[in-house]
Amino acid sequence: MYPDTYLDGDADEYLVISGQGALDTLEITDGEGRITFPAGSVSSDSITIARDAEAFHKVTGRYPSYELLDTSPGVPTPVIDGRFQLANKKDELTLIDHGLVIQNLTWPGTFKPRKGQVHILGSDGIWDSRVFISGASRFESATFTQVSGTAFVSPDCGRSVLEQAITAASREILVNVYEFTDPGLADLLCQATLRGVKVTVLLEGGPVGGISPEEQAVIAKLHNSGISVYAMTGAGEDHAPYRYDHAKYLVIDGEKLLLSTENFKPHSFPPTGLAGNRGLGILMSSPELSSYFSKIFYSDLTGPGVSGIIGCQSEIAPYSAESYSPVYAPIQFTASSVTPVISPDTSDLILSLINGTSNRLLIEEAYIKHWSHGKRNPYLDAAIAAARRGVHVRILLDSYYYNIEDEEDNDEITAEITALANKEDLPIEARLLDLSGSGLLKLHAKGVIADDSVFISSINWNENSPSFNREAGLIIQDKTVAGYFSSVFEQDWQGFRKSHPQSDTGPDVAKLGLVCMILIMLGTVYWWRHRR
Repeated sequence: MYPDTYLDGDADEYLVISGQGALDTLEITDGEGRITFPAGSVSSDSITIARDAEAFHKVTGRYPSYELLDTSPGVPTPVIDGRFQLANKKDELTLIDHGLVIQNLTWPGTFKPRKGQVHILGSDGIWDSRVFISGASRFESATFTQVSGTAFVSPDCGRSVLEQAITAASREILVNVYEFTDPGLADLLCQATLRGVKVTVLLEGGPVGGISPEEQAVIAKLHNSGISVYAMTGAGEDHAPYRYDHAKYLVIDGEKLLLSTENFKPHSFPPTGLAGNRGLGILMSSPELSSYFSKIFYSDLTGPGVSGIIGCQSEIAPYSAESYSPVYAPIQFTASSVTPVISPDTSDLILSLINGTSNRLLIEEAYIKHWSHGKRNPYLDAAIAAARRGVHVRILLDSYYYNIEDEEDNDEITAEITALANKEDLPIEARLLDLSGSGLLKLHAKGVIADDSVFISSINWNENSPSFNREAGLIIQDKTVAGYFSSVFEQDWQGFRKSHPQSDTGPDVAKLGLVCMILIMLGTVYWWRHRR
Protein backbone atom coordinates (compact mmCIF):
# COMPACT_ATOMS: atom_id res chain seq x y z
CA MET A 1 0.00 0.00 0.00
CA TYR A 2 1.09 3.57 -0.73
CA PRO A 3 -0.69 6.06 1.56
CA ASP A 4 1.64 9.10 1.61
CA THR A 5 2.66 10.05 -1.93
CA TYR A 6 4.65 12.77 -3.63
CA LEU A 7 1.73 14.06 -5.72
CA ASP A 8 -0.26 16.95 -4.28
CA GLY A 9 -3.38 15.64 -2.60
CA ASP A 10 -2.05 12.06 -2.74
CA ALA A 11 -4.05 11.46 -5.91
CA ASP A 12 -1.88 8.44 -6.77
CA GLU A 13 -2.28 6.61 -3.47
CA TYR A 14 -3.19 2.96 -3.85
CA LEU A 15 -3.44 -0.42 -2.19
CA VAL A 16 -3.03 -3.95 -3.54
CA ILE A 17 -4.95 -7.06 -2.54
CA SER A 18 -3.32 -10.38 -3.42
CA GLY A 19 -5.13 -13.68 -3.80
CA GLN A 20 -7.40 -15.69 -6.07
CA GLY A 21 -11.15 -15.97 -5.94
CA ALA A 22 -14.34 -13.95 -5.66
CA LEU A 23 -14.15 -10.27 -4.76
CA ASP A 24 -17.84 -9.70 -4.10
CA THR A 25 -17.51 -11.25 -0.63
CA LEU A 26 -14.80 -8.77 0.39
CA GLU A 27 -15.05 -5.46 2.20
CA ILE A 28 -12.27 -2.92 2.81
CA THR A 29 -12.79 -0.17 5.37
CA ASP A 30 -10.73 2.63 6.90
CA GLY A 31 -13.31 3.33 9.57
CA GLU A 32 -14.83 6.25 7.63
CA GLY A 33 -15.59 4.64 4.30
CA ARG A 34 -16.09 1.20 2.82
CA ILE A 35 -15.16 -0.45 -0.50
CA THR A 36 -17.03 -3.46 -1.88
CA PHE A 37 -17.10 -5.01 -5.35
CA PRO A 38 -19.91 -5.70 -7.83
CA ALA A 39 -21.36 -9.21 -7.98
CA GLY A 40 -19.29 -11.55 -10.10
CA SER A 41 -16.00 -9.67 -9.59
CA VAL A 42 -13.03 -12.02 -9.27
CA SER A 43 -9.26 -11.85 -8.83
CA SER A 44 -6.84 -14.27 -10.49
CA ASP A 45 -3.72 -12.97 -8.75
CA SER A 46 -3.87 -9.43 -7.33
CA ILE A 47 -5.81 -6.23 -7.86
CA THR A 48 -4.69 -2.63 -7.49
CA ILE A 49 -7.13 -0.03 -6.19
CA ALA A 50 -5.94 3.53 -6.83
CA ARG A 51 -7.55 6.79 -5.83
CA ASP A 52 -7.09 8.39 -9.26
CA ALA A 53 -6.33 6.15 -12.27
CA GLU A 54 -4.82 8.94 -14.37
CA ALA A 55 -2.57 10.10 -11.52
CA PHE A 56 -1.55 6.49 -10.91
CA HIS A 57 -0.75 6.09 -14.61
CA LYS A 58 1.29 9.28 -14.61
CA VAL A 59 3.52 7.95 -11.83
CA THR A 60 3.72 4.23 -12.66
CA GLY A 61 3.13 4.10 -16.41
CA ARG A 62 0.22 1.66 -16.04
CA TYR A 63 -3.43 1.72 -15.04
CA PRO A 64 -4.84 0.17 -11.84
CA SER A 65 -7.48 -2.55 -11.67
CA TYR A 66 -9.95 -0.16 -9.99
CA GLU A 67 -10.08 3.54 -9.15
CA LEU A 68 -12.12 5.50 -6.63
CA LEU A 69 -12.56 8.89 -8.36
CA ASP A 70 -13.81 7.71 -11.76
CA THR A 71 -11.31 9.75 -13.82
CA SER A 72 -10.61 7.15 -16.51
CA PRO A 73 -13.42 5.56 -18.55
CA GLY A 74 -11.42 2.38 -19.04
CA VAL A 75 -10.92 1.69 -15.33
CA PRO A 76 -13.89 0.37 -13.31
CA THR A 77 -14.98 1.86 -10.00
CA PRO A 78 -15.85 -0.32 -6.99
CA VAL A 79 -18.85 0.33 -4.76
CA ILE A 80 -17.96 3.08 -2.26
CA ASP A 81 -19.89 3.94 0.91
CA GLY A 82 -18.80 6.99 2.91
CA ARG A 83 -15.46 8.76 2.51
CA PHE A 84 -12.59 6.38 1.86
CA GLN A 85 -9.09 7.94 1.79
CA LEU A 86 -5.84 6.80 3.36
CA ALA A 87 -4.40 9.26 5.88
CA ASN A 88 -0.67 9.92 5.71
CA LYS A 89 0.54 9.68 9.29
CA LYS A 90 -2.10 7.76 11.23
CA ASP A 91 -4.89 5.50 10.02
CA GLU A 92 -6.12 1.93 9.93
CA LEU A 93 -7.34 -0.45 7.27
CA THR A 94 -9.38 -3.61 7.68
CA LEU A 95 -10.01 -6.38 5.15
CA ILE A 96 -13.17 -8.41 5.76
CA ASP A 97 -14.27 -11.59 3.97
CA HIS A 98 -17.77 -13.04 4.48
CA GLY A 99 -18.13 -10.75 7.51
CA LEU A 100 -14.93 -12.01 9.18
CA VAL A 101 -11.86 -9.80 9.74
CA ILE A 102 -8.93 -11.45 7.96
CA GLN A 103 -6.46 -8.55 8.17
CA ASN A 104 -6.18 -5.32 10.15
CA LEU A 105 -3.44 -2.72 9.60
CA THR A 106 -2.58 0.37 11.61
CA TRP A 107 0.08 2.99 11.01
CA PRO A 108 2.11 3.74 12.89
CA GLY A 109 1.93 0.27 14.31
CA THR A 110 1.92 -2.34 11.61
CA PHE A 111 4.51 -0.22 9.80
CA LYS A 112 6.12 3.19 10.14
CA PRO A 113 4.69 5.71 7.65
CA ARG A 114 7.11 7.68 5.50
CA LYS A 115 6.45 10.05 2.61
CA GLY A 116 6.97 8.29 -0.70
CA GLN A 117 7.30 4.80 0.79
CA VAL A 118 5.40 1.82 -0.53
CA HIS A 119 4.71 -0.71 2.25
CA ILE A 120 4.84 -4.36 1.17
CA LEU A 121 3.67 -7.48 2.98
CA GLY A 122 5.84 -10.50 2.17
CA SER A 123 4.63 -13.99 1.43
CA ASP A 124 5.83 -14.94 4.92
CA GLY A 125 3.28 -12.56 6.44
CA ILE A 126 5.95 -10.08 7.57
CA TRP A 127 6.06 -6.48 6.36
CA ASP A 128 9.24 -5.84 4.40
CA SER A 129 11.70 -3.95 6.61
CA ARG A 130 13.51 -2.53 3.58
CA VAL A 131 12.51 1.00 2.68
CA PHE A 132 10.93 0.88 -0.77
CA ILE A 133 10.39 4.38 -2.13
CA SER A 134 7.96 4.79 -5.03
CA GLY A 135 9.80 4.27 -8.31
CA ALA A 136 12.64 2.27 -6.78
CA SER A 137 13.70 -1.13 -8.06
CA ARG A 138 13.32 -4.49 -6.35
CA PHE A 139 16.12 -6.55 -7.86
CA GLU A 140 16.47 -10.05 -6.50
CA SER A 141 19.72 -11.62 -5.34
CA ALA A 142 21.68 -13.58 -7.98
CA THR A 143 25.00 -15.42 -8.02
CA PHE A 144 27.26 -15.77 -11.05
CA THR A 145 29.90 -18.48 -11.32
CA GLN A 146 33.09 -19.04 -13.32
CA VAL A 147 33.81 -15.32 -13.39
CA SER A 148 37.34 -14.13 -14.19
CA GLY A 149 38.75 -10.71 -13.59
CA THR A 150 41.29 -8.31 -12.12
CA ALA A 151 41.57 -7.04 -8.56
CA PHE A 152 43.18 -3.66 -7.91
CA VAL A 153 43.68 -0.96 -5.30
CA SER A 154 44.13 2.79 -5.35
CA PRO A 155 46.32 4.76 -5.31
CA ASP A 156 48.72 2.00 -6.35
CA CYS A 157 47.26 0.68 -9.60
CA GLY A 158 43.60 1.67 -9.88
CA ARG A 159 44.22 4.33 -12.49
CA SER A 160 45.90 1.99 -14.96
CA VAL A 161 43.15 -0.65 -14.71
CA LEU A 162 40.40 1.93 -15.21
CA GLU A 163 42.16 3.61 -18.14
CA GLN A 164 42.83 0.31 -19.88
CA ALA A 165 39.20 -0.80 -19.43
CA ILE A 166 37.88 2.41 -21.00
CA THR A 167 40.45 2.35 -23.81
CA ALA A 168 39.57 -1.25 -24.69
CA ALA A 169 35.83 -0.53 -25.10
CA SER A 170 34.54 -0.99 -28.64
CA ARG A 171 30.72 -0.64 -28.45
CA GLU A 172 29.23 0.81 -25.28
CA ILE A 173 30.19 2.22 -21.89
CA LEU A 174 27.64 2.80 -19.12
CA VAL A 175 28.95 4.93 -16.27
CA ASN A 176 27.18 5.36 -12.95
CA VAL A 177 29.19 7.38 -10.44
CA TYR A 178 28.38 9.71 -7.56
CA GLU A 179 30.87 12.44 -8.48
CA PHE A 180 32.97 13.00 -11.63
CA THR A 181 35.65 15.72 -11.50
CA ASP A 182 38.60 14.04 -13.24
CA PRO A 183 39.24 15.71 -16.63
CA GLY A 184 41.64 12.97 -17.68
CA LEU A 185 39.01 10.26 -17.33
CA ALA A 186 36.56 12.52 -19.14
CA ASP A 187 39.06 12.80 -22.02
CA LEU A 188 39.23 9.00 -22.26
CA LEU A 189 35.45 8.77 -22.53
CA CYS A 190 35.44 11.51 -25.18
CA GLN A 191 38.08 9.60 -27.12
CA ALA A 192 35.93 6.49 -26.89
CA THR A 193 33.08 8.29 -28.64
CA LEU A 194 35.45 9.14 -31.50
CA ARG A 195 35.98 5.37 -31.92
CA GLY A 196 32.22 4.92 -32.23
CA VAL A 197 31.61 3.82 -28.65
CA LYS A 198 28.25 4.86 -27.23
CA VAL A 199 28.84 6.41 -23.81
CA THR A 200 26.09 7.17 -21.27
CA VAL A 201 26.85 8.75 -17.91
CA LEU A 202 24.54 8.86 -14.88
CA LEU A 203 25.55 11.08 -11.94
CA GLU A 204 24.13 12.17 -8.62
CA GLY A 205 22.52 15.54 -9.23
CA GLY A 206 22.66 16.77 -5.62
CA PRO A 207 25.86 15.52 -3.97
CA VAL A 208 26.80 16.86 -0.54
CA GLY A 209 27.92 20.44 -1.17
CA GLY A 210 26.29 20.52 -4.61
CA ILE A 211 27.82 19.94 -8.04
CA SER A 212 31.24 21.60 -7.91
CA PRO A 213 32.65 23.88 -10.64
CA GLU A 214 35.11 21.10 -11.49
CA GLU A 215 32.28 18.65 -12.05
CA GLN A 216 30.31 21.20 -14.06
CA ALA A 217 33.35 21.56 -16.34
CA VAL A 218 33.67 17.78 -16.74
CA ILE A 219 29.97 17.47 -17.55
CA ALA A 220 30.30 20.22 -20.16
CA LYS A 221 33.31 18.45 -21.69
CA LEU A 222 31.38 15.17 -21.93
CA HIS A 223 28.24 16.85 -23.28
CA ASN A 224 30.14 18.81 -25.93
CA SER A 225 31.68 15.55 -27.16
CA GLY A 226 28.24 14.06 -27.79
CA ILE A 227 28.06 12.00 -24.60
CA SER A 228 24.65 11.74 -22.95
CA VAL A 229 24.98 12.88 -19.33
CA TYR A 230 22.13 12.52 -16.84
CA ALA A 231 21.68 13.46 -13.20
CA MET A 232 19.39 11.92 -10.59
CA THR A 233 17.95 14.90 -8.77
CA GLY A 234 14.16 14.97 -8.86
CA ALA A 235 11.89 16.95 -6.60
CA GLY A 236 8.20 17.28 -5.90
CA GLU A 237 6.11 15.05 -8.13
CA ASP A 238 9.21 13.88 -10.00
CA HIS A 239 10.94 12.74 -6.83
CA ALA A 240 13.96 10.44 -7.19
CA PRO A 241 13.47 7.06 -5.49
CA TYR A 242 16.88 7.24 -3.75
CA ARG A 243 18.35 9.83 -1.42
CA TYR A 244 21.64 9.69 -3.34
CA ASP A 245 22.81 7.81 -6.39
CA HIS A 246 26.04 6.78 -4.68
CA ALA A 247 26.97 3.76 -6.83
CA LYS A 248 30.33 3.59 -8.65
CA TYR A 249 30.50 1.18 -11.59
CA LEU A 250 30.95 0.88 -15.35
CA VAL A 251 29.47 -1.69 -17.73
CA ILE A 252 31.68 -2.08 -20.81
CA ASP A 253 30.52 -3.65 -24.09
CA GLY A 254 27.92 -5.68 -22.20
CA GLU A 255 30.71 -8.07 -21.19
CA LYS A 256 32.78 -6.42 -18.46
CA LEU A 257 31.92 -4.77 -15.16
CA LEU A 258 34.27 -2.46 -13.29
CA LEU A 259 33.12 -1.70 -9.75
CA SER A 260 34.98 0.41 -7.24
CA THR A 261 34.68 2.14 -3.90
CA GLU A 262 35.90 5.35 -5.55
CA ASN A 263 34.42 8.32 -7.36
CA PHE A 264 35.89 9.62 -10.61
CA LYS A 265 38.06 12.19 -8.87
CA PRO A 266 41.81 12.80 -9.24
CA HIS A 267 42.56 11.77 -5.66
CA SER A 268 40.42 8.63 -6.09
CA PHE A 269 42.29 7.37 -9.16
CA PRO A 270 45.51 9.42 -9.01
CA PRO A 271 48.20 9.18 -11.68
CA THR A 272 50.92 6.68 -10.85
CA GLY A 273 53.40 8.11 -8.39
CA LEU A 274 50.99 10.49 -6.65
CA ALA A 275 49.22 9.94 -3.35
CA GLY A 276 45.48 9.42 -3.16
CA ASN A 277 42.70 7.62 -1.34
CA ARG A 278 42.87 4.02 -0.32
CA GLY A 279 40.24 2.50 -2.55
CA LEU A 280 39.37 -1.02 -3.66
CA GLY A 281 38.16 -2.19 -7.05
CA ILE A 282 37.40 -5.16 -9.23
CA LEU A 283 37.11 -5.66 -13.00
CA MET A 284 34.94 -8.65 -13.96
CA SER A 285 34.55 -10.47 -17.28
CA SER A 286 31.05 -11.94 -17.40
CA PRO A 287 28.25 -11.20 -19.90
CA GLU A 288 25.67 -12.43 -17.38
CA LEU A 289 26.96 -10.24 -14.54
CA SER A 290 27.26 -7.28 -16.91
CA SER A 291 23.68 -7.82 -18.07
CA TYR A 292 22.50 -7.75 -14.45
CA PHE A 293 24.14 -4.35 -13.92
CA SER A 294 22.95 -3.03 -17.29
CA LYS A 295 19.39 -3.67 -16.14
CA ILE A 296 20.07 -1.75 -12.94
CA PHE A 297 21.59 1.11 -14.91
CA TYR A 298 18.68 1.48 -17.34
CA SER A 299 16.14 1.01 -14.55
CA ASP A 300 17.65 4.00 -12.77
CA LEU A 301 18.21 6.01 -15.94
CA THR A 302 14.56 5.75 -17.01
CA GLY A 303 13.13 6.11 -13.51
CA PRO A 304 11.74 9.22 -11.84
CA GLY A 305 13.95 12.15 -10.93
CA VAL A 306 16.45 11.72 -13.78
CA SER A 307 17.07 14.40 -16.41
CA GLY A 308 19.78 15.47 -18.81
CA ILE A 309 22.49 17.88 -17.72
CA ILE A 310 24.92 19.92 -19.83
CA GLY A 311 27.29 21.50 -17.28
CA CYS A 312 29.19 24.73 -17.80
CA GLN A 313 32.73 25.68 -18.76
CA SER A 314 35.31 26.49 -16.10
CA GLU A 315 39.00 25.96 -15.42
CA ILE A 316 40.18 22.84 -13.61
CA ALA A 317 43.44 23.08 -11.69
CA PRO A 318 45.89 20.22 -12.32
CA TYR A 319 46.04 17.59 -9.60
CA SER A 320 48.94 17.82 -7.19
CA ALA A 321 49.80 15.62 -4.23
CA GLU A 322 52.72 14.14 -2.36
CA SER A 323 54.68 11.45 -4.16
CA TYR A 324 53.67 7.86 -3.56
CA SER A 325 55.59 4.68 -4.37
CA PRO A 326 53.12 2.00 -5.52
CA VAL A 327 53.22 -1.25 -3.59
CA TYR A 328 50.50 -3.33 -5.22
CA ALA A 329 50.07 -4.29 -8.85
CA PRO A 330 46.76 -5.69 -10.16
CA ILE A 331 46.25 -9.45 -9.94
CA GLN A 332 44.31 -11.76 -12.22
CA PHE A 333 41.88 -14.43 -11.02
CA THR A 334 39.58 -17.01 -12.60
CA ALA A 335 36.59 -19.18 -11.77
CA SER A 336 35.27 -17.07 -8.92
CA SER A 337 31.70 -16.91 -7.64
CA VAL A 338 30.20 -13.41 -7.55
CA THR A 339 27.02 -12.10 -5.89
CA PRO A 340 25.93 -8.48 -6.47
CA VAL A 341 24.75 -6.46 -3.47
CA ILE A 342 22.43 -3.64 -4.52
CA SER A 343 21.09 -1.07 -2.08
CA PRO A 344 18.46 -0.84 -0.95
CA ASP A 345 17.27 -3.98 -2.80
CA THR A 346 19.59 -6.66 -1.38
CA SER A 347 21.49 -4.89 1.41
CA ASP A 348 20.51 -7.71 3.75
CA LEU A 349 23.24 -9.81 2.10
CA ILE A 350 25.82 -7.82 4.08
CA LEU A 351 24.54 -9.16 7.39
CA SER A 352 24.32 -12.66 5.92
CA LEU A 353 27.98 -12.45 4.93
CA ILE A 354 29.14 -11.29 8.37
CA ASN A 355 26.89 -13.75 10.21
CA GLY A 356 28.27 -16.62 8.13
CA THR A 357 31.92 -15.89 8.98
CA SER A 358 33.72 -18.60 10.95
CA ASN A 359 37.42 -17.73 10.98
CA ARG A 360 38.48 -14.16 10.17
CA LEU A 361 36.70 -10.88 9.56
CA LEU A 362 38.68 -7.89 8.29
CA ILE A 363 36.76 -4.65 7.90
CA GLU A 364 38.21 -1.56 6.18
CA GLU A 365 35.72 1.30 6.12
CA ALA A 366 35.77 5.06 5.71
CA TYR A 367 33.63 5.27 8.85
CA ILE A 368 31.09 3.51 11.03
CA LYS A 369 28.15 5.32 12.58
CA HIS A 370 25.30 4.10 14.74
CA TRP A 371 21.74 4.42 13.45
CA SER A 372 19.42 7.29 14.32
CA HIS A 373 17.14 7.41 17.39
CA GLY A 374 19.62 5.45 19.51
CA LYS A 375 19.67 2.35 17.31
CA ARG A 376 22.99 0.55 17.10
CA ASN A 377 24.74 -0.15 13.83
CA PRO A 378 23.61 -3.68 12.86
CA TYR A 379 26.78 -4.40 10.86
CA LEU A 380 29.00 -3.48 13.79
CA ASP A 381 26.82 -5.55 16.12
CA ALA A 382 27.12 -8.50 13.71
CA ALA A 383 30.92 -8.12 13.76
CA ILE A 384 30.89 -8.08 17.57
CA ALA A 385 28.66 -11.16 17.56
CA ALA A 386 31.18 -12.85 15.27
CA ALA A 387 33.94 -12.11 17.79
CA ARG A 388 31.80 -13.58 20.55
CA ARG A 389 31.62 -16.86 18.66
CA GLY A 390 35.40 -16.92 18.23
CA VAL A 391 35.97 -15.16 14.88
CA HIS A 392 39.09 -12.98 14.82
CA VAL A 393 37.83 -9.51 13.92
CA ARG A 394 39.84 -6.42 13.01
CA ILE A 395 38.29 -3.08 12.03
CA LEU A 396 40.27 -0.28 10.38
CA LEU A 397 38.72 3.18 10.00
CA ASP A 398 39.75 6.47 8.46
CA SER A 399 41.48 9.16 10.54
CA TYR A 400 41.02 12.12 8.18
CA TYR A 401 39.99 15.17 10.19
CA TYR A 402 36.29 15.16 9.29
CA ASN A 403 35.95 11.55 10.44
CA ILE A 404 37.34 12.19 13.93
CA GLU A 405 36.36 15.77 14.80
CA ASP A 406 32.81 15.13 16.03
CA GLU A 407 31.70 13.49 19.24
CA GLU A 408 30.31 10.32 17.66
CA ASP A 409 32.58 9.24 14.84
CA ASN A 410 35.57 6.99 14.18
CA ASP A 411 37.69 7.67 17.27
CA GLU A 412 34.71 7.06 19.55
CA ILE A 413 33.77 3.90 17.63
CA THR A 414 37.29 2.48 17.98
CA ALA A 415 37.31 3.34 21.68
CA GLU A 416 33.93 1.64 22.10
CA ILE A 417 35.16 -1.53 20.39
CA THR A 418 38.42 -1.55 22.39
CA ALA A 419 36.58 -1.16 25.67
CA LEU A 420 34.18 -3.97 24.81
CA ALA A 421 37.04 -6.25 23.74
CA ASN A 422 38.83 -5.65 27.06
CA LYS A 423 35.68 -6.07 29.10
CA GLU A 424 34.62 -9.37 27.52
CA ASP A 425 38.08 -10.56 26.43
CA LEU A 426 36.94 -10.75 22.80
CA PRO A 427 39.15 -11.35 19.72
CA ILE A 428 38.21 -8.00 18.17
CA GLU A 429 40.42 -4.96 17.54
CA ALA A 430 39.82 -1.54 16.04
CA ARG A 431 42.27 1.10 14.80
CA LEU A 432 42.42 4.37 12.94
CA LEU A 433 44.56 4.41 9.80
CA ASP A 434 47.93 6.12 10.23
CA LEU A 435 47.72 8.51 7.29
CA SER A 436 51.25 9.89 7.61
CA GLY A 437 52.84 6.47 7.89
CA SER A 438 50.81 4.91 5.11
CA GLY A 439 51.28 7.80 2.68
CA LEU A 440 47.53 7.78 1.91
CA LEU A 441 45.34 10.88 1.78
CA LYS A 442 42.43 9.12 3.49
CA LEU A 443 40.74 5.76 3.81
CA HIS A 444 37.75 5.77 1.45
CA ALA A 445 37.42 2.00 1.00
CA LYS A 446 34.30 0.05 1.88
CA GLY A 447 35.60 -3.49 2.10
CA VAL A 448 35.03 -6.65 4.11
CA ILE A 449 37.07 -9.86 4.02
CA ALA A 450 35.04 -12.69 5.54
CA ASP A 451 37.05 -15.93 5.52
CA ASP A 452 37.74 -16.41 1.79
CA SER A 453 35.07 -14.00 0.54
CA VAL A 454 35.56 -10.31 -0.23
CA PHE A 455 32.88 -7.63 -0.23
CA ILE A 456 33.66 -4.43 -2.16
CA SER A 457 31.02 -1.75 -2.53
CA SER A 458 30.06 1.90 -2.41
CA ILE A 459 28.03 1.24 0.75
CA ASN A 460 29.09 3.22 3.81
CA TRP A 461 28.33 1.83 7.25
CA ASN A 462 25.69 4.37 8.19
CA GLU A 463 21.92 4.12 8.19
CA ASN A 464 21.27 6.06 5.01
CA SER A 465 23.59 4.23 2.63
CA PRO A 466 22.15 0.69 2.71
CA SER A 467 18.57 1.81 3.37
CA PHE A 468 17.92 4.83 1.14
CA ASN A 469 20.74 5.21 -1.41
CA ARG A 470 21.31 3.54 -4.74
CA GLU A 471 24.51 1.64 -3.99
CA ALA A 472 26.34 -1.21 -5.70
CA GLY A 473 28.73 -3.88 -4.49
CA LEU A 474 30.02 -7.39 -5.09
CA ILE A 475 30.71 -10.39 -2.89
CA ILE A 476 33.55 -12.35 -4.49
CA GLN A 477 34.20 -15.87 -3.24
CA ASP A 478 37.80 -16.52 -4.24
CA LYS A 479 40.91 -17.33 -2.16
CA THR A 480 43.23 -15.45 -4.53
CA VAL A 481 41.15 -12.28 -4.33
CA ALA A 482 40.78 -12.63 -0.55
CA GLY A 483 44.54 -13.10 -0.20
CA TYR A 484 45.26 -10.01 -2.30
CA PHE A 485 42.99 -7.68 -0.37
CA SER A 486 44.09 -9.25 2.93
CA SER A 487 47.68 -8.21 2.19
CA VAL A 488 46.47 -4.67 1.48
CA PHE A 489 44.57 -4.68 4.76
CA GLU A 490 47.63 -5.92 6.66
CA GLN A 491 49.78 -3.11 5.27
CA ASP A 492 47.16 -0.49 6.12
CA TRP A 493 46.66 -2.03 9.54
CA GLN A 494 50.37 -1.73 10.34
CA GLY A 495 50.24 1.89 9.25
CA PHE A 496 53.35 2.08 7.10
CA ARG A 497 53.99 1.78 3.40
CA LYS A 498 56.31 -0.86 2.05
CA SER A 499 58.71 0.50 -0.51
CA HIS A 500 58.55 -2.24 -3.07
CA PRO A 501 55.81 -3.76 -5.25
CA GLN A 502 54.14 -6.92 -4.03
CA SER A 503 55.16 -9.39 -6.71
CA ASP A 504 56.90 -12.70 -7.06
CA THR A 505 59.83 -11.29 -9.02
CA GLY A 506 62.27 -8.42 -8.71
CA PRO A 507 64.51 -7.20 -5.91
CA ASP A 508 63.29 -6.42 -2.42
CA VAL A 509 64.19 -2.74 -2.35
CA ALA A 510 63.44 -2.39 1.36
CA LYS A 511 65.81 -5.21 2.30
CA LEU A 512 68.49 -3.95 -0.09
CA GLY A 513 68.25 -0.52 1.49
CA LEU A 514 68.61 -2.01 4.97
CA VAL A 515 71.66 -4.02 3.90
CA CYS A 516 73.22 -0.88 2.40
CA MET A 517 72.62 1.05 5.62
CA ILE A 518 74.25 -1.71 7.66
CA LEU A 519 77.26 -1.82 5.32
CA ILE A 520 77.64 1.95 5.53
CA MET A 521 77.50 1.82 9.32
CA LEU A 522 80.05 -1.00 9.45
CA GLY A 523 82.30 0.92 7.04
CA THR A 524 82.04 4.02 9.16
CA VAL A 525 82.96 2.08 12.33
CA TYR A 526 85.90 0.44 10.52
CA TRP A 527 87.14 3.82 9.27
CA TRP A 528 86.84 5.36 12.73
CA ARG A 529 88.70 2.49 14.40
CA HIS A 530 91.35 2.54 11.66
CA ARG A 531 91.92 6.29 12.18
CA ARG A 532 92.34 5.74 15.93
